[in-house]
Amino acid sequence: MVNDGSEGRGPREPLGRTLVFTAKEMRRAFEQALTAAGGSLGTWVVLSALSVEGVVSQAALASHVHLEGATITHHVDRLEALGLVTRVADPDDRRIRRVTITREGEQLHARLLAAVIELEALAWAGVSDRDRTALGRSLARIRSNLDARER
Repeated sequence: MVNDGSEGRGPREPLGRTLVFTAKEMRRAFEQALTAAGGSLGTWVVLSALSVEGVVSQAALASHVHLEGATITHHVDRLEALGLVTRVADPDDRRIRRVTITREGEQLHARLLAAVIELEALAWAGVSDRDRTALGRSLARIRSNLDARER
């Protein structure tokens, strides 16, 4: 256990454990919120990227969402079958498939986004703006420290 320096309070959980268990709980709640709104994590990832990027090649989409080609193909196949995205050949290079969100996909993305915003409000309840900012800075510093260690 790591001591947090506060007298009389005893040791606290190691940072890694706290972050891992918080991330697991957040992911569980995030996936539940998406499911309740009619989607899934895969649906959210693709529709969110297309909402930001617009029409993109499938390769660019995979890169944007940090997924392997086979994984993004699976998600796009499923979403295309549901009428949420379409794929068309690039007019300049027919080997490239461009993916775009449909009106139905936009409507589902709006519902998923509303669910995500509601979940974030719940997660941030009781946390001041100052503490939110401090947490964001602290997490960025931790990532930077760990990234520097890797190099």
